[in-house]
Amino acid sequence: MNRKNLTKMETKIALSQIAELLPAYVSLCYVDSGENLSGRVDELQQCISENCWDKLYEKLDDYLCDCQRDGIEYYKHELKQDIMSKFELDADNAEKLVYETFQDRIEEILYDSDESNAVKDLLNNTQNFSFFIDTGLQIEEGSWHWSRSEQTGWLKKIKRKLKIESNEWDKNIRLMLSQASSGGQLVIYFYESVENLITDDTEKDWKSVSFTNPVIAIIDTYHGSGDHTFLPGHKYTSSFNRNNLFIDLYFKYNYTNAVCGMTQDWCRNSIAKYSFETVRGKKVTPSPLAAKALQDREYTMIYSKEKCSLGDMDIKRHRDTYYINDFPCGVKCPHCGTFWID
Repeated sequence: MNRKNLTKMETKIALSQIAELLPAYVSLCYVDSGENLSGRVDELQQCISENCWDKLYEKLDDYLCDCQRDGIEYYKHELKQDIMSKFELDADNAEKLVYETFQDRIEEILYDSDESNAVKDLLNNTQNFSFFIDTGLQIEEGSWHWSRSEQTGWLKKIKRKLKIESNEWDKNIRLMLSQASSGGQLVIYFYESVENLITDDTEKDWKSVSFTNPVIAIIDTYHGSGDHTFLPGHKYTSSFNRNNLFIDLYFKYNYTNAVCGMTQDWCRNSIAKYSFETVRGKKVTPSPLAAKALQDREYTMIYSKEKCSLGDMDIKRHRDTYYINDFPCGVKCPHCGTFWID
């Protein structure tokens, strides 16, 4: 068959004939098993706080576009081979059909029949994390010099907050109080996937959360300290405040890794379940930890611009610090004036 006849045949081929060669459903985005979102804790935390995936799609926009383009090119290449075989066209004529004559319509068909969900696949590959919910109870620092009665007062506050009626865990809670000498927020830890913490209907959020075998801790994410204890057998239900739900790794001085060096699943026996039903009782006090974490990120951004911030107590984010041996002794930053007293 000469080239003139090939050209005539090429002009008689309709889009419908080409469309029949395309799969009914395609997967434009292929996600390798090693690709995940484990390193995007900030974006994941924002998604959790907002109860939607918008921030993730925004951050992954370039990745998703590149992924889809690669998929489109793969199916167009396969289509070219199928056209050559079915209509006995040479490579040039088949390529003209796919990449010139019907390119826009072919790509439109492929996009419309795409069943891939790269974000979901990336989430499936993403590790589970240690999460915590801030109960809203802040424990004062200085437990090393509390009297027995002062410690008992805090014990009662914790038991009241967690609706503990027995004395079964009093000894363990007292030990936690004494060892968390810097004080901090009373939180409940659990081990979960990010996917499970976004509601199916993002316009409707949970009203309550129930814990079984809760792991509780007093954490100080500012200095990096705290202690925890287990309450096996205890069940506790509280109103749910999404602003109090955090990935532990979101914080620079997070308790699981930075403070204790534990694996993420250390709190796996603590089970959290959510409900759209309202529970009686006071609403949970909004956590101050989110604002502190954002402040820490602002300090880091300022430091990246070779500046520093008065009041930033992380000495690693200051330059040219020096020691003052006169009273009061301590380290001073010559640029912003931050002072660390001995």
